[in-house]
Amino acid sequence: QRIHKRHLEFEQHIRSHTKVKQTRVSGVIFAMDLDIEMERYGNLRDQLYHFFMEKGVFLRPLGNTVYTLPPYIISDSELDLIYDVMEQCLEIV
Repeated sequence: QRIHKRHLEFEQHIRSHTKVKQTRVSGVIFAMDLDIEMERYGNLRDQLYHFFMEKGVFLRPLGNTVYTLPPYIISDSELDLIYDVMEQCLEIV
């Protein structure tokens, strides 16, 4: 319930960003679709994957979708890091 509530709060914050097409929360899953033009076989996935890893956050983008499914034991500060890095990625796409 704590994670779900935090996801909903982040969703409210990020959903109006110009590069966010859609967001959704299902339990402890948060996902956002990027509103960007991309080539089917472009390098966006690799670019985002490496960006996340450099920031110390393991997120696996799927096409133009970035999502997180954190473990139940995640701390609020760790969630904040994930949210911060997800928001930062919008500046590089």
